[in-house]
Amino acid sequence: MRVGFIGIGQMGHHMSGHILEAGYALTVHDKNKEATKPLLVLGAQWRDNPRQVAQSSDVVFTSLPTPSIVEDVVYGENGLKSGWKPGDIFVDMSTNSPTTIRHIAEDARILGVSVLDAPVSGGTKGAEMGTLAIMVGGDAAALEKVRKILQTMGKNIFQVGDVGCGNIAKLVNNLISLTTNAITAEAFVLGVKAGIDPQVLWNVVRVGTGSCWSLEQMPDTIFKANFEPGFKLSLGLKDIGLALALGRETGVPLSIGAAVQHGLDAAVEAGLAEKSVQAVVLPLEEITKVKVRTIK
Repeated sequence: MRVGFIGIGQMGHHMSGHILEAGYALTVHDKNKEATKPLLVLGAQWRDNPRQVAQSSDVVFTSLPTPSIVEDVVYGENGLKSGWKPGDIFVDMSTNSPTTIRHIAEDARILGVSVLDAPVSGGTKGAEMGTLAIMVGGDAAALEKVRKILQTMGKNIFQVGDVGCGNIAKLVNNLISLTTNAITAEAFVLGVKAGIDPQVLWNVVRVGTGSCWSLEQMPDTIFKANFEPGFKLSLGLKDIGLALALGRETGVPLSIGAAVQHGLDAAVEAGLAEKSVQAVVLPLEEITKVKVRTIK
């Protein structure tokens, strides 16, 4: 099976690399050609635009930052749609709007193209190690055709429903993780301001009911003042916005999610958009004049 991959960023360069290492013929495209050079050295083929990627591939994967960029890659000049062939499969691994990917899937169906939405969880480390969790929405037969390719990137592959359901699962996951990230930051600033050493506090909470994924990240991030992404704060803000939009569409009030969005907004306004989501702690530290650090 000939494979195309568009979006060779922080996640995509690892994910596409695993596909190439598994022996698939791979064509790639990114707005920044320089990002694809390590793959080209290893045997991937460059294409000048998404249309050319579609024309030379049986299945095309995308890993892109926003729904609008996904739409441009599909519908723009020399987009995927202009190169699709009956029988092709399009797998969008971006964190996308369920409404957007369902619209794309309907247009693709008319052309005889199957669409899967397959967003991932596990961060850049999971992408590098090939251990991502992959949440797939769409036709079961199409999934089986690409399952072995997905297995090069992830160890836990879930079919969660029709197309769009992959992104619903991802937005629920990120709504939870971004909320726990925000409240963990607030709680530790509170604890340190009130007089507890952050390492002591971490040791207690880790074996208590407050333990969570966000807590586990703290020794390598907040405690060391290491805010390099990881998962960019700007993308976290995008994802919480998509979750809130889904809430409005479905009539589900998300008041806690709205509070998390407010905190992420404040961090972006403070110039932290390109830092990791853990940097949401920095405005709180500035206000309270304490540092949640174990390094001196």
